[in-house]
Amino acid sequence: MPVTLEDIARALNVSKMTVSRAINNHPEISSETRARILATAQKMKYRPNQFARALMTKQSYLIGIVVPDLMHSYFAEICRGVEAHARPVGYQDLICSTDEEPRKEMDEIEALLSRTDGLIVASALSTSEAKFYKRLISDGAKIVLIDRVLDGLRCSAVTTDDVQVGRLATEHLIKLGHRKIGHLRGPNVSTALKRLQGYREAMSKAKLKALVRDCGFTETDGHAAMQKWIAAGDLPSAIFAANDPAAIGAMAAANNAGLKVPDDVAFVGAGSIHYGDMLGVPLTTVSWSKAEMGQAAATLLLDLIAGKKKVRTITVPPELVIRKSAA
Repeated sequence: MPVTLEDIARALNVSKMTVSRAINNHPEISSETRARILATAQKMKYRPNQFARALMTKQSYLIGIVVPDLMHSYFAEICRGVEAHARPVGYQDLICSTDEEPRKEMDEIEALLSRTDGLIVASALSTSEAKFYKRLISDGAKIVLIDRVLDGLRCSAVTTDDVQVGRLATEHLIKLGHRKIGHLRGPNVSTALKRLQGYREAMSKAKLKALVRDCGFTETDGHAAMQKWIAAGDLPSAIFAANDPAAIGAMAAANNAGLKVPDDVAFVGAGSIHYGDMLGVPLTTVSWSKAEMGQAAATLLLDLIAGKKKVRTITVPPELVIRKSAA
């Protein structure tokens, strides 16, 4: 037989109302009591009746997650983190991928707003386009940004310290003795811009000349940018790419050109996608917990849904992971 609220209440010696309020994220229930009840509900495999809950509470119990790319593990891990926190309290996810296209992102957001109780978004929009989200939030939309932020937008967010990501990667290459260090920069989103800032700060501190090439966030972007750099000559001895996929694409282009990694060119990425350590030459990267980011974003969004309007930013710290591509 399915587990009921009464079963959970009996197991914890609390009232059915307390269990119901905890599962529905009621503000009168303390975080400690909620955590205890949710843990028991999950252990007992409680599954709420979504349709009945929606009729009673006027909520859909759906969370929209909008990300730029699901081809690589990075955003998939974030989505798993959201699900791990949201599902035990009866929420399900609707996931959309925008392929880094701002117009597609705005269309997906508009479509999800009426179907969900709130959204978690890794935005491909530039800061100049933040007015789109300002309008939605002023109209009452519940939105949490993840991975990327939009300057000037008052909105809860979960990120890593991307300036520190750029510093850690570049300082590692400097410590290895490299003096000609290039950077394959990403698109005009906060993560790429701040990693570029960290790279420039580390290079300036070491009194080294910054060498920056336009790239992007995909393997195809990294491969194409590296091919152009090789063809142009004057190749640096080490390269920090804006993220792991770009670094992997660039490494492939270097291998195709007969260059050895790391002997001829060393590489560092960012994001620690799950197969980076299984490459022919495992990729040195800067890592942070994507699961922790997803869980934190779900916490912030559920607070918004419960009526807690305080804007918060949670930063998950990065750390260097040294492998053979720059060791």
